[in-house]
Amino acid sequence: MNIHLNDKQKQAVEHKKGALLIIAGAGTGKTAVITQRISHIINSGWAKPDEILALTFMDKAANEMLERVDESLPLGYGEVWISTFHSFCDRILKQEGHYIGLDTGYTMMSVAESYIFLRRHLFDLSLKNFRPYGNPTKFIDDLLAHFSRLQDEDVSCEEYIEYAKSLSKKGDVQKEEYEDTLELATVYDEYTKLKIQNSKIDFGDLILLTIKLFREKPNVLKRYQEKFKYILVDEFQDTNYTQSVLINILSGLDPKKDLGKIGSVNPNLTVVGDDDQAIYKFRGAAISNILQFKQYYPKAKEVVLTDNYRSRQEILDSAYTLIKHNNPYRLEITEKIDKRLIAKSSFSSDSNPVNLITAQSEDAESEWIAKEIVSLTGYGNLDMSQEAQQFNEKGQSTFVELQPDRKYKFSDIAILVRANSHSESIIQNLRYLGIPYKVGGSRGLYFREEIKFLISFLRVLTDYKDEISMYHLLSMNQWGVSNREFLEINRIAREDRVSLFEELEGIFGVTLGEGIEFNVSNLGEKILSSDSQEGIKKLLTILDKSIKMLKDNSSVGEILYYFVQESGYIKYLLDEGGNQAEFKVSNVSRFFNTLKEYEKSNPESNIYEYVDYLNYSIEVGDSPLVDQMDLSEYDAVNILTVHGAKGLEFPIVFLVNLVSDRFPSQNRRDTIPIPNDLIKESLTGLKERDEHLQEERRLFYVGATRAKERLYLTAANFYGNAKRKKKGSIFLNELLDRDTTQEFDNPKIVKLEKELNMYTTKEVDIVPEDIQIEVGKKVSYSQIDTYQDCPKKYEYSYVLQIPSAPNASLSFGSTVHNTLKDFYTLFQRYKEGLGITEAPSKEDLIELFNKHWIGRGYESKQHEKQRLERGLKVMSEYYDKFFNIDQTPYRLEQAFTVHLPDSSFIGKIDRMDLVEKGEIPTVEIIDYKTGSLKSDSDIKHDLQLPLYSIFAEQSLGVKVIKAKYIFVEEGVEVEVDISQERKELAKENVYEVISLIKQREFDATPNSFKCKYCNFRSICSDAIL
Repeated sequence: MNIHLNDKQKQAVEHKKGALLIIAGAGTGKTAVITQRISHIINSGWAKPDEILALTFMDKAANEMLERVDESLPLGYGEVWISTFHSFCDRILKQEGHYIGLDTGYTMMSVAESYIFLRRHLFDLSLKNFRPYGNPTKFIDDLLAHFSRLQDEDVSCEEYIEYAKSLSKKGDVQKEEYEDTLELATVYDEYTKLKIQNSKIDFGDLILLTIKLFREKPNVLKRYQEKFKYILVDEFQDTNYTQSVLINILSGLDPKKDLGKIGSVNPNLTVVGDDDQAIYKFRGAAISNILQFKQYYPKAKEVVLTDNYRSRQEILDSAYTLIKHNNPYRLEITEKIDKRLIAKSSFSSDSNPVNLITAQSEDAESEWIAKEIVSLTGYGNLDMSQEAQQFNEKGQSTFVELQPDRKYKFSDIAILVRANSHSESIIQNLRYLGIPYKVGGSRGLYFREEIKFLISFLRVLTDYKDEISMYHLLSMNQWGVSNREFLEINRIAREDRVSLFEELEGIFGVTLGEGIEFNVSNLGEKILSSDSQEGIKKLLTILDKSIKMLKDNSSVGEILYYFVQESGYIKYLLDEGGNQAEFKVSNVSRFFNTLKEYEKSNPESNIYEYVDYLNYSIEVGDSPLVDQMDLSEYDAVNILTVHGAKGLEFPIVFLVNLVSDRFPSQNRRDTIPIPNDLIKESLTGLKERDEHLQEERRLFYVGATRAKERLYLTAANFYGNAKRKKKGSIFLNELLDRDTTQEFDNPKIVKLEKELNMYTTKEVDIVPEDIQIEVGKKVSYSQIDTYQDCPKKYEYSYVLQIPSAPNASLSFGSTVHNTLKDFYTLFQRYKEGLGITEAPSKEDLIELFNKHWIGRGYESKQHEKQRLERGLKVMSEYYDKFFNIDQTPYRLEQAFTVHLPDSSFIGKIDRMDLVEKGEIPTVEIIDYKTGSLKSDSDIKHDLQLPLYSIFAEQSLGVKVIKAKYIFVEEGVEVEVDISQERKELAKENVYEVISLIKQREFDATPNSFKCKYCNFRSICSDAIL
């Protein structure tokens, strides 16, 4: 892919040796420069792909960078280490963490999981002042935030304790500060050790533990320093202090001990960023990293990109006028450079591309925005009163007919808000006028309607008096309860002063959890139709069985799967048809996957703790993303927070609600701040309030520079029910370079009388009917095999991702694989002399099997006991038959990705044994199978290992000369033909199947045998039963 570069971009791309600081202003082609630089390094032979490390912040940015690099390199080229900071550290620790006593099988804790973990161990910690007797959980959130800030500042437990003990105890105030600080430092140390003891870490630990590894094990650090010949960091202005330390250590300059090397160290380190777009201080980002980069690396070459390919010059000039108010804490001043952006794109003339619109009220502001959008998109001459009242079944109003030859599409327009909550009035007005919209950065999976029903079910099981959840559960269409019947049941429950749950028990004459024999009361017969009675009986039967499963210690996943199956929920969603149905089912699957991960990470947890975890996740907004769909083609107005708009651009941008206390927002201090003496990152001379104002100004600058052609600045005198008139944002005066007081005193938009708009409050589902879930982007051999077995089964499994019941075979297989991986890891360390003096024994193998045992999916405790006993016997026999001290494990559980046209093939090789060393190592591939022994015919036609051989050679730099299956339970190993002929056949097979998947060829190929054992037989209309 050829990209034309300007002279400055070319300088950055072609720089060969030494540190490089690329200061890339908004719209200057930063992403193109960094990806072209990676390609240039490889194509010039300066480094191999796996000798390049490129780090960024978001998975989306890392994936985009990887895709761009792949496009510019030949197929089959090796893998560049492109990842987020956290993914990089996770990869290092999984491989090297044992050097610092870390269990490399650790699990990652989300924010909510950290909360649950700390709460569970609250009384194991030396808390006193921060665990009040009346409300012991009061400070959990604040403690976690405090610990996270310490991690961001590279403050070790020892450093914090040492600082606390150095404080004076003279006087009451000093003594109180000493006691509080020592308590916090002690608990920080105890909590850190508690996580390690329980094989759990959080995101902050990933960075800190990697730094600890590199500092304590110089030989490991040296290996990675020699490996990575070039290091590149994108969005460097958004790194926190700890991330900067990690980069510097890898580059040969540890700020804690190597400051004497400054001036002599000049690594091949490229950082790309713009100090004027540093907007993540609330996440711990340290703008000082980019401001002080040349203090660490004074020999660094500096390239400033100022050619802007996005916006009008008037917009750029206004934004520049604003951001200069952050002087002198800007690179433009400290580095004596010119950062004024120069527009390189041409636009038609516009007499006023930057507009300030003031309104009397929030509603007047929102209504004006909606009407201006109508005008911009060519509907200005239409009578909207007719079209506005046409709503579809989702509650979304739409225009009857799109105007041809519109200058702007709805998707060309973005409305940027400082906070999500500020968009409600705007959304109401857009809906009233039938303007399609999509809300970016949605609140996530737990807020989806199809997921809320599942959460309500779980909440009812843990608290039958949770009226809101029971109300929501009863409202599901599956039960067939009409609106009138629904209201009657609720009215009677209120009259009887009992919960809705208890009222249903009374009406149907049952006590849930103690068996079901329905005896419908006269009242029930009177108010409920026969269909409704049957529907509610079905619900009560499900609840009764679920309560029994709860008593029998069934897992949350098993209980929830039972609910989904018995209620017919998946079938109900699929019967809706279309892409909406696919999207909803894939979200249900994602919810099951997150539950599975939670149970894996918290094997001792229960449904009560899991519901607490969900509630806390929802409270703090720690919700997984919904399955990502490509909405770029959906013609709808974009509603985004300014943070969410970073990296995007739009022809028309509305920056809204521009008043004091909204933008800039109020500064929220940490409840438990870390001591100033421990803060490594700060802008010297600035007060905390001024630092916050500078951050908000940068955020305003980012919002303004998203606009290509026109920037609207809107504000109102009054918001909500407030009686006090708001002041205009200070940033308006700065950006427009004039006093805007008069415009607020005499607002342009005034509503003379209260108007009643026909707003609808029904939740909108913004997934368009003509957008499909992307298929075939990543394909594994299991997917290929499933597709060839039955394309419809592939669709259910990998497109819709319909959840399956916990499976004993899968649990047993995972146990075996995890056991053998850890066993051969110990053996590998023994062979390499890495601190293990004796080869692992049979007893070690048995112990590992017990450690990794997964008890999900078995028919009963007796069944689980039998399989466990069988597994222990199998492991003993495996050791006797297959373990050989002369073996040399080369790679274990080695994942690989090979990029193909329009797709990627992904796989994981259980084990590779070294056959012969050399510049290109020769290896044997071993794959474990825990099912029954395959027939000779099946083995002959099996293409998995020939396929793995091809891709291992392409992406891992080895020569595969042998391959075999080990059927672990059968105690049999089988050699597999990986001749060139078989490899070619395997490759053709992959390309053919991927092509069919891309074409969405999902017709079923049923037969009575396959369908009998298929997980999806109950919902597949083609099943032969």
